[in-house]
Amino acid sequence: MVKAAETKETSLANMQVDEDVGASFGATDLLLLLMVVIWGLNFTVIKHSLEVLQPLAFNGLRMAAASILVVAIVRLTGRDLKVSRADGWRLFGLGLLANTCYQSLFIIGMAHTRAGNAALIVSTTPLFTALLGRLRRHEHFAARGILGLLLAFGGIVLIILSGQEETSLGETILGDVLLVAGTICWSLYTVGSKPLVHVYGSTKATAFMMITGTPALLLICVPSLIRQDWSRVHPVAWAGVAFSAVFAIALAYIIWNYGVRRLGSTRTAVYGYLTPVVAILVAWPALGEKPTLGQLAGALVIFGGLYLVRGGMTVVAHAESEEEELEQATLGPGKN
Repeated sequence: MVKAAETKETSLANMQVDEDVGASFGATDLLLLLMVVIWGLNFTVIKHSLEVLQPLAFNGLRMAAASILVVAIVRLTGRDLKVSRADGWRLFGLGLLANTCYQSLFIIGMAHTRAGNAALIVSTTPLFTALLGRLRRHEHFAARGILGLLLAFGGIVLIILSGQEETSLGETILGDVLLVAGTICWSLYTVGSKPLVHVYGSTKATAFMMITGTPALLLICVPSLIRQDWSRVHPVAWAGVAFSAVFAIALAYIIWNYGVRRLGSTRTAVYGYLTPVVAILVAWPALGEKPTLGQLAGALVIFGGLYLVRGGMTVVAHAESEEEELEQATLGPGKN
């Protein structure tokens, strides 16, 4: 704990505004694109699994499995889960935000609103993240960055309005409110975790937050796990649970936190704008949901917004800790 505290002091003492971080496309961006592909695939995977699994039962299974996997990765790489007492409480709170509050609000909100509403609300995450990051002075953004955020959000709106499912506000108010609350939770988690992933590395920080947030989530999921008719769960549904746990949660959470550390919270969050694009392309052959010309145009607008944000943000950089150096050797070849 003492060593961790000393590392944190050294890291924070050497904070500076990094003018070059994110100036070019690099290995971190490739990892984030991999995350986007995984999350885009996950929408179709979840849709198939929920045909026989209750939403909270599905959530409980995948989060429990993902937590075990991430902890195993930390142990296999020779690291431990020791943190300072102060950071432990902060990580605990962030774990509740991401793994208990967000996951519960998201899955219940999805059950009480339309897909168009959900996609529109969840896509506001980068906007909330940018605002919170600026208020906490983690990031500074120029007019180009703001324009990029709004342009990418406009692309999301175009995709939704061009889709076959209508959006609605009056009939789905409960689900919409829950999703807004979930989006705020995820944004708070993203911005709040930034200093800590600089101290402990994304893998260790992710593992600690998952083992503190998942037990509370499982308590919420217990009734659904008891009511679930397990005789109806076929191999395809179990495969969906495995994919979602291993890739959409365990791997994607690690990549997300790694991106927050390397590129900043907003430039990582803005990659979430691409997830609906991938989801539409995957659903085309898998579910027979053919994209419209408006949706394809929206995808192009999103890519333009990403380009502007990528060069329009200035991130407060931290000196690397020993945990970060070990992780950097594993996840990426160079600083981006």
